[in-house]
Amino acid sequence: MKKKYFIAACIVLQLGRIAAAQELSFGSCQIFGQVFGIDPLGDEMLVKSPSGDIGELRFDRATTFARAFLNGSAAPAQITPAEVQDGDAICAQASEAQESVMMTASHVLAAPRRQIQEQQKANLVQWSKSGVSGSVVKLDQKEGRFILERILPDGARGNLLVETSRGTRFRRYPAGLAHLTDATAAPTMQIRVGDRLYIRGDLGADGATMKARVILLDGFQALTATIDSLDALAETVTLHELGAKKPIEVRIRPSDLFLVNPGLDPAQNETSESPQGRKLQTLDFGDLQAGDSVVIVGKLDDSSGRMEGIALIADFGEVTPKQSGRQVAWKLGSMKLDLP
Repeated sequence: MKKKYFIAACIVLQLGRIAAAQELSFGSCQIFGQVFGIDPLGDEMLVKSPSGDIGELRFDRATTFARAFLNGSAAPAQITPAEVQDGDAICAQASEAQESVMMTASHVLAAPRRQIQEQQKANLVQWSKSGVSGSVVKLDQKEGRFILERILPDGARGNLLVETSRGTRFRRYPAGLAHLTDATAAPTMQIRVGDRLYIRGDLGADGATMKARVILLDGFQALTATIDSLDALAETVTLHELGAKKPIEVRIRPSDLFLVNPGLDPAQNETSESPQGRKLQTLDFGDLQAGDSVVIVGKLDDSSGRMEGIALIADFGEVTPKQSGRQVAWKLGSMKLDLP
């Protein structure tokens, strides 16, 4: 991974991926990113962008540091540079003009990684309520609906009536090691009794019906899980599903690691687009930490606890400008993504 100095124009409102709802009182942010190393004695830190570039940001005695609180639960609290940790998100304002090659911060707002992880988990718990997996036990192709047998949270089995429409997207991945972008459209007539499916859609108020938006065929599914450990050399991630303790070992290629683009600028290395307009762009193992909660798409072997993953998707938030154009808001709300 190469290191290079920031040119402000390249990073304004482009690195702001990781954060929560927090308005900045000191004006517009010029620098967003994840702390990739900090030297309080040397008065400098390294900040990593989603595109993988690592740039140097300097600070001095005049630089003010504050901690952001998620969802605006409290006003930013003053901290020292030593309290900023690797993996924290920062939003900084530079003291020099934007044309300067060497950047020195006048203000730095830091969002602690642990708070971000707690909000990630809460968001994905809600996101997972719109997804179910199970086996087809009854099929009515004429009416475009079927009965799905699924495992309920208490371990019991229950049936769900799934209704499809012209807007429902059916996705099939080729045999072997597929990529998320390899999905092809499949007609409803290819569903058979006994097929294992994953469905995302709108669950009825009674919890017994769902209007499907996306259906993954051939046993592929999406899991929401928290990372326990990562091994970049072995290209594996060990994690556990939210609400469960059983570890799952996922084999995942670096090219299949994604984050949801903040939406302000065109995504770099963008690979796919959701119906809601949020795009995916690539990241690498170094952007992830144990404790992050993510979506994993792949095929799970229930007997071995291993999964062949075709996508790991992290949502670290969205950066939106205020109407005045002089402020931005960090938002880490519900995950705005259906599967591509």
